[in-house]
Amino acid sequence: MARDAIARQYDVDADSIILQPLEPKVSYQRGTIEFAPKKGRSIDLDKIHESITATRLSGNTSMSMDYLEITAKGEVIERDKELVLKVSGTGQELSLSEEPTAEAGLQRLREAVARGDKVSTVTGRVPGWRGSFPDVLRAWAKAPDTQKRKLAVVDFKIEKK
Repeated sequence: MARDAIARQYDVDADSIILQPLEPKVSYQRGTIEFAPKKGRSIDLDKIHESITATRLSGNTSMSMDYLEITAKGEVIERDKELVLKVSGTGQELSLSEEPTAEAGLQRLREAVARGDKVSTVTGRVPGWRGSFPDVLRAWAKAPDTQKRKLAVVDFKIEKK
């Protein structure tokens, strides 16, 4: 069901969607869904929310998710002592924070930016995308439009010189 909701995204390359089960067939199968944008496009987190909300996952379902992890291209800047990722081609900005499971990912990123390294991509987990789909979708919808979306840094890549 989530795979079908992702496939409805106009900016998602339908051929890139991979559903990977993590364990043998059981009643409630754990797994991952990977997907990528069409060439030259970007995927909007609010559009993902909109697509999943339009499915039965927004109602009475026991399906849940552990996290939403994204890799975004863009420019990392420091603004008011905060690191911000300006996502390429979208105008969207993500406020960068620490991911507790990521071995000081934000601190390593701060050090790279301080050295003058040009960051090409940031991988992180979107806070709030944990729990049953109905709960996750309601929480995401409550965030004000003016609020910057957050991304908890897991890793990043430096642009080669």
